[in-house]
Amino acid sequence: MTVLDQLVGSWEFTMQHSAMPGPVTGRQRYEWVLDGAFALQHWAYDHPDFPDAMAFLSEERYHYFDVRGIVRIFDVEFTDGGWSMTRIDDDFSQRTALRFRGQDIMEGRGEISYDAGTTWQLDFIITLQRSG
Repeated sequence: MTVLDQLVGSWEFTMQHSAMPGPVTGRQRYEWVLDGAFALQHWAYDHPDFPDAMAFLSEERYHYFDVRGIVRIFDVEFTDGGWSMTRIDDDFSQRTALRFRGQDIMEGRGEISYDAGTTWQLDFIITLQRSG
């Protein structure tokens, strides 16, 4: 079983975001699409300040799209214990690392950079619990 296989299903998450005083909750769902060429990820937030989104995930790339019309492409790396993604841009870079804690929990953190990845600051901490 690959990390992508482990992602398939539904997840509920709680995120502590640097821009919010309290937790942000929502749901993610991963499913195989296009004969297993990609995993499709759906994001839905319970907070109006966060955009619902979707992404196509392969073993090399993460293609992100949200309701604002934002499109971002991340490089992806998988390990036995989880996965990470990174996008370096001159103005706004992002990286996220997620690790499995058993089969039904993922924990991770996201960081942002405003200097092409030279320095990073914490953006969010997230815990996901499989719900189906």
